[in-house]
Amino acid sequence: MGEVRNKQVVLRNYVSGFPKESDMYLVESKITLKLPEGSNDVLLKNLYLSCDPYM
Repeated sequence: MGEVRNKQVVLRNYVSGFPKESDMYLVESKITLKLPEGSNDVLLKNLYLSCDPYM
C-alpha cells in the first residue's frame, strides 16, 4: 500500500458555546496505508466532521 496525506482537525481548548473556526486548527501529516498481515483491522476514511456545542 502507499503513503497518503492525513488531515487532523484539532481543538485548541475546551469549546464553550457555539464552536468557531478559531477554536480549531488543521494538522497535515503523511501516513502509510499498511495493516499487519493476518489482522482483522479496518482502515476508515472520514468524509465529514460534525462539531456540535453539546459535545
